[in-house]
Amino acid sequence: MDRKETPLDIVEKILAEARGMSRPAYRGQAKAAWKLRSGAVDRLQKAYGDHVLDDENDLRTLVSDYHKDLIGRMEVIDGQRLRDWQRLTILQHQGAATGLLDFTESPLVALWFACDDEPEDDGQVFILDIGDGQVAANGRKLDNEALFNTERVVYYEPDRSLRPRIITQQSLFVICNPPSLPELHLRSVVIPKEVKGHLTEYLKGLGLSQENLFRDVPGLASTNTRHRPLRTLALSPEQYRDLGTRAYQAARYEDALAHYSAYARALPDVAQPYCLIGDTLSALQRFQEAIDAYTRAIAVIARPIDLGPRVVVRLEAVGRLMLHTLHYNRGNAHAAIGNHTQAVAEYDSALEHGNRLQRNVLFNRGNSKYALEHYEEAFADFEAAWSERKGSDAAHAMGNCKVLIGEFTEGLGRYLDGNPCRGAEELCCALPTTHGTPATAPGRVGQRRPRSETRGACRLRRSEVWVHDFSVCR
Repeated sequence: MDRKETPLDIVEKILAEARGMSRPAYRGQAKAAWKLRSGAVDRLQKAYGDHVLDDENDLRTLVSDYHKDLIGRMEVIDGQRLRDWQRLTILQHQGAATGLLDFTESPLVALWFACDDEPEDDGQVFILDIGDGQVAANGRKLDNEALFNTERVVYYEPDRSLRPRIITQQSLFVICNPPSLPELHLRSVVIPKEVKGHLTEYLKGLGLSQENLFRDVPGLASTNTRHRPLRTLALSPEQYRDLGTRAYQAARYEDALAHYSAYARALPDVAQPYCLIGDTLSALQRFQEAIDAYTRAIAVIARPIDLGPRVVVRLEAVGRLMLHTLHYNRGNAHAAIGNHTQAVAEYDSALEHGNRLQRNVLFNRGNSKYALEHYEEAFADFEAAWSERKGSDAAHAMGNCKVLIGEFTEGLGRYLDGNPCRGAEELCCALPTTHGTPATAPGRVGQRRPRSETRGACRLRRSEVWVHDFSVCR
């Protein structure tokens, strides 16, 4: 097939082959190598051998007897007063091998059947002019005995009341083998295997699918067997969000990321999905991607927040708080990859938009300044964090800064503030020395040292997770 050929081109090919026919009927087969042969003839060939195909009269008799046996057994089961054609129609649609070949008056239905199976093989659509009296006879005008004993191909339009799928598939049946379909009046179009998938999607967009073409109980059952892949039901954005949150809380971060990504696809102009994606990527230590997600959230934060029909969020009530947390988290991600200059800028922005996480922001900004060897500025941040809430982390960090700028007595005092139960002599002996000068190395971003090694180390706090911190968006 030409690479530029489209599904519409394939349909046009089929219609072109049907032009000039008085009443074209179509049949799709998923494998072009398959012969136009009924299920009954296949069964008879397997039972009696290939020689049954040699004599058309003998084969006609075998097919007729085969049908009589099927019809008789069905009559015992259903007890209804149905014509032989009606019984064969029902048996054919229930999957029995009969002497009928399924055709349709819709070229699109035939094309669907040609693409529905055998993905590694070319398919084929056949076109037969059943309106030509020299080609086919109308089975409704023949008695039961003549149906399977005529020299011509016979077509039959089944009662529309027998099965819903007869209507949706625009079904009709053709009896052949014997007699063989006349090649002079039979045309076909090969469907390349490479385009089967594209054609299936194209036809699905036109309303042709397994579910639509088999609208009855047997069809419903056959499309929901254990071997059929489950059709994923569409979830609401809120359901994707909640699934992601539960996965995140269970530390299943890859699952959480998949759900939050679906949440973002459903609400591409809402900030919250990207906040959650950023937090999850941070948990996976994919910090650059986390930065990109937080950046996307900041870019759309001014737009309306639509979280569902029962949730109303006023932007002016949450906008500053969201920006406060977003800049804080983005700063932590920058610090995690060693970009401390940008991290400091992010922490500055976080403080401009709120103070809910003020102590953490100050401490982390101090840690990045410490990494940049701006020890005086780092000390100021650690001291401000100490003022917010006294703790050994800030005391040790201040002690480190004072030691590194040569103010050892002041540094010792800060260490003592963080270790009030330890004496000055003991603490001094425990401090490491570098060229005779007591000093401690800063902690690495995102890593916690064993408790025995953290004394006096500046450790960057872990990012506050959006799911836990920003309940307004939940």
